[in-house]
Parts: sequence; C-alpha cells; structure tokens
Amino acid sequence: MKEKRKKLTALFLCAALIAALTACAGKDEGPAHSGEPAVQSEAESSSSETSDLETSKTDNRQESSLSGENKAGENTEETEAEAPDTNILIAYFTWAENTHVENPEAVDVDATTSASVLPPGNTAKMANWIRERAGGDLFSIVVEEPYSDDYDGCLDRAADEKAENARPELVDHVENMQEYDVIFLGYPNWWYTAPMAIFSFIEEYDFSGKTIIPFCVHGTGGLAGSVKDITDALPDSTEVLEPIGVYRPDVDSAQPVINEWLDRLGYTEETTEMKIKITVGDTELTAVMEDNATTQALIEQMPMTLPMTDLYGREMCYRYGAYALPTDDLQSDGYEVGDLAYWAPGGSLVILYRQNGEQFERQHLGHIESGVEVFEDTGDVDVTFELMESIQ
Repeated sequence: MKEKRKKLTALFLCAALIAALTACAGKDEGPAHSGEPAVQSEAESSSSETSDLETSKTDNRQESSLSGENKAGENTEETEAEAPDTNILIAYFTWAENTHVENPEAVDVDATTSASVLPPGNTAKMANWIRERAGGDLFSIVVEEPYSDDYDGCLDRAADEKAENARPELVDHVENMQEYDVIFLGYPNWWYTAPMAIFSFIEEYDFSGKTIIPFCVHGTGGLAGSVKDITDALPDSTEVLEPIGVYRPDVDSAQPVINEWLDRLGYTEETTEMKIKITVGDTELTAVMEDNATTQALIEQMPMTLPMTDLYGREMCYRYGAYALPTDDLQSDGYEVGDLAYWAPGGSLVILYRQNGEQFERQHLGHIESGVEVFEDTGDVDVTFELMESIQ
C-alpha cells in the first residue's frame, strides 16, 4: 500500500504541474471527465427492446451477461488505477427497498420480473459486495412514496416519472457528504436510464471534485444512456470512472466479476479473511466468516460435526439452545442465499440455502461462496465445520 501511495502522490504532483502550466497558457480544457466511460449511442439505446423493468415482456435474446464499459477502444489492463486512501460512500437505489410486499411468500423467486422485489434487491447485493471488497459506508436511496410491488405498476410509474423528468422526494439524506471523496452509485436500468430518484440524489449535493463510479443492474438494454445522463447531471469537476453493468439473471453469480472490476480500478481493501470449510457428504463448501463474538464462539468449537435439520425448505438448522452463544450485532433485514446465521431466541445455527423473502432477527456469521444448493436434496444431514487458515 505504501508503494501505491507513493506512486499516486507522484502522479498527482505531475498532473497538478501540467494543469498549472496549461492554465498559464490560457487553454480551456473543458469538462474534467477524464475517466468518462463510453455508453451506448442513441441509436443503440433506441434499438434495445428492454430496460431492467420491462425485460420479461420482450426478452427473447441472449447477451453478454456481465459488462464493464470504458472509453471506446480503451484497454482496461493498460489503464489500471491505484486508489488513494479515501472515504468511500456506496449509494444505491433498489426496487426491493422502495416498495412494500404484502405477501412475500406469494412472490415467484424464479421469475426474473419478480425476484428483485424481495430484499435484498439486486443492486443492494452488488453494493454489499463492493463494500466487502473496497470498504466504505452504505446508503440506500429511498423515495417517500413507495413504488408498487406489482411489476407492471412499477413499470408504469417509472415511465411517467421519466416523461415528466420528475424528482421524487427522498426519505433519508447524507448529512456528511463533504467527508466522502469517492461515491459508488448503483441503480437498475429503468427505461434506458437511471431511476429518477438517482437524479434527486445527485441534485441534492455538491459533487465538485469528487469521483463517481456507477454500477448498474440491467436487462438486455444494458447500461443504455444511464452513465451519460448521470455524467451530464454532475459538475464538470466530477470524475466519472469505468462503470459496470450486470445482466439481471446473472446477479447472484456476479461477485467475482465485480471483484475484478474493483481490482482494475484499484479499489481493493487489504483485509485478512477468515474462512471455514463446510463438508456435506462428498461436497466441500467454503464460507467467508464475519469477525464477531458469535463467530469466535463457534470457531472455538471447530472442528465439529453437527446433525442439521432441514426446515421450511429454505434452511438447515442445528439448535444449541436459546441464547447459548453470545451476540453483538443482531439484524432483522432480509438475507441472502448462502448466509450463515445464528437465531438467538432459539439458539440455532442456520444455513440459508433458499430464499422465501422472510425477515427474521439473527446474528450474521458469514456467507458460503458457492455450492449451497447441495442442501436442496440432502434432507436432514450431518455437516462438518472446520477452520481454514486465514488468508490475505
């Protein structure tokens, strides 16, 4: 990290000297969007049949599922950035946190039009992965008037807001925006651009001199005009770096590509991960663990083999007994498939292998990286937990 900082400092001083000489020469450099990415042209956008909200109605095509777009012809390997020590904010808008679902169990989680209405939303998943890799603070952009949890109803309102160039009122606000240098800005593609709430957020603060990094969940419309529209709404002194777009059906498997994108940008927090191996029959899974009191209490018992019970067709459970393990950060929001959790009132260690939209109070312990679907066919089964060596 010290070498990276020295290199960055040298680059910064060189850039400052060049800028000073240019100013003395009386030249006008124009907008300082040196990192502005290329976006689809107007013709390309109009030929795209779908946005993130309307994919199910017209999507009969296949496209590249994951995309990071740069300037046309730019080689990302040759333009890797080295991130300074900065304060990072990860602000995102997701449908799941801007609506209310009366009956989550009635939602078809396998339908591409419906799954993102349940927490955590697609954009929230990406935001959390960015925080895991780059650090920073999360901020959910939430409108005062929730959107319909009906797909078509949300689609219609989004179209009306775009036509009116509306600015929905927001519930919460970032009181210390001046302290953030880098803002990752996440959103779905709604009607070939970002939701109008994104522009409410942008217009509320002064982003002069800051760095904006867009990330987007989309249907076959891709990023469409969203990055250009966001860039146009920002001050000239705001730098917009390479965005990433993730095809909606592939969000759940997108974390490795998001990590590669962050590595290219230089936003990778150097942390030591604690991992455990989970063995189910002949299958071995790896979970990245949180650093909290409950996790530490579990690790002290490893290696251990527990008889786990399949409950509700969504989770494997082993009951220690009510409040048998310490807790220090209980959460009650939605969970992700693959989460390891501890339900304190029942004293249960839980592996969540299928989503049903239910929220429950728990201590988050970690997340299984892949393969959690093995539990869909095991029924009650013995599961072995072992601590792996901490890795850098």
